[in-house]
Amino acid sequence: MPEHYPDQFDDVMDFIQATIKRLKRSPDKQMAVLPRRERNRQAAAANPENSRGKGRRGQRGKNRGCVLTAIHLNVTDLGLGYETKEELIFRYCSGSCDAAETMYDKILKNLSKSRRLVSDKAGQACCRPIAFDDDLSFLDDNLVYHILRKHSAKRCGCI
Repeated sequence: MPEHYPDQFDDVMDFIQATIKRLKRSPDKQMAVLPRRERNRQAAAANPENSRGKGRRGQRGKNRGCVLTAIHLNVTDLGLGYETKEELIFRYCSGSCDAAETMYDKILKNLSKSRRLVSDKAGQACCRPIAFDDDLSFLDDNLVYHILRKHSAKRCGCI
């Protein structure tokens, strides 16, 4: 029977390899993948009585910048039209890039406010992925093989 499907062999092998990679990354080990700052923040949120409330150089209560955040989801929850019970850890970038503002950004903002620029839509730095996780391979409920590329952030930065 396998000789009837020689063109699908590579897809099946990709799926098996991706599944093995995912199984090697257990949920307990996922915490180590997050940046140290995010792990510390999650640990402090889990144990508020142990948190001393100290921030770096008065950052307490202020914006902490562009950070990687993780959430456990079902692939169906991504809203891409796939019906499956497959789950994943989705990582995304959140936060502001005010601290990454350069002199160029300040000048653009000032020129925009004073209406010296034709367009008042001067760009500003935003928190975006600068690297992505490995591809995600899965079978949907109809046993159709899919690969999601660049679906989850690996590192974030102000762009």
